[in-house]
Amino acid sequence: MAETLILYGSPNINSFTMELLKSVNNMDNDSYFFDCFKSSPKPCDGCGFCKTKDGCKFGDLEEFFKEFEKAKNIMIAFPVYNGSFPAPLKAVIDRFQFFYNRRFFKNIKPPIKGKRDVTLVITAGSNENPLPLITAQLKPVFTVCGCKLKNAVMLLGTDKSGFNSENIQRVDF
Repeated sequence: MAETLILYGSPNINSFTMELLKSVNNMDNDSYFFDCFKSSPKPCDGCGFCKTKDGCKFGDLEEFFKEFEKAKNIMIAFPVYNGSFPAPLKAVIDRFQFFYNRRFFKNIKPPIKGKRDVTLVITAGSNENPLPLITAQLKPVFTVCGCKLKNAVMLLGTDKSGFNSENIQRVDF
C-alpha cells in the first residue's frame, strides 16, 4: 500500500513542477504516482451511473481510485493554467463525483474511509497567488472525500525567474 498518492498534473515530466515536487517528496517506492497527462482521463459527463452503481461507467480511473482510498497522504502537483488546473487534472477532480454520489445519493457516511492530508505543489508563471481560487474549487471535493488541506508549496513567477529556490513559498492551512 502506498502511503502517499501523487496526482501529477503537468504535461512535462521534466518541468518546474516536477523539480518542485522532488524538493518536497523523495519519490520513493512508498508513493503511488498518477500522471494525468499520460493517463488522459475521460471527463465526467454527468451520466448518473455512479448514483446507482459503485464506480464509474468509465474504467480508466479504477486503479487510481483504489490507491486514493488506501493513501494517507495526497500530493497534487500542477502548473497553474488560467488561474486553475490543467484540463487532465480537472478531469480527475471532476470524477470525484463518484464519492459525492456515494454520500448524497446512496447515503453512505462517510463515502470513503479514513482521513487524508493534502499538500498542493504549485508552479505558476505569474507572481499572482492562485490559492484562493484553487482552494475554493477543491474545498467541496475535499469535504466529501475525507481530505484535509494541510499545506501548499508554491513557486510563483517562473516566467521571469525560472526555477529559483529562493522564491519557494510554503503555506500551512
